[in-house]
Amino acid sequence: MVAGGTRIVGNFELSDSFHLDGSMQGTVVSDSDVSIGRSGSFDGDITAKHVLVSGRFEGQLDADRLEIVASGRVTGEVRVRELVIEAGGQFNGASHIKQANEEPRRLSQQPEALLAEPGITETVDDSELKAAAS
Repeated sequence: MVAGGTRIVGNFELSDSFHLDGSMQGTVVSDSDVSIGRSGSFDGDITAKHVLVSGRFEGQLDADRLEIVASGRVTGEVRVRELVIEAGGQFNGASHIKQANEEPRRLSQQPEALLAEPGITETVDDSELKAAAS
């Protein structure tokens, strides 16, 4: 979980779920679920089983299921098997429906470009995030 008021730039490969209430720029690859809370803001690429957007997402997304709830805004390109947009949810972009046997694609975000911002010198693996959350 990334708390509100926290800003992260980087790339994460996770085996567990990820919840964002702060802001993030980068890439998240998860074998599980990714959720962007009402106060969350994500710019970049997400690959996950299930993505729930209550806040703001901009970028490329590859998932089995994408849910955009009433407060959610998604801008960009999505590749999903299921797309659910609740009344009041917003989607602006291109959607591609994946076939049942289609493998997830690794989305193209250049790590060097993400780390080029001043003050960002390293990435964090998910074991450090789990330890910080404990």
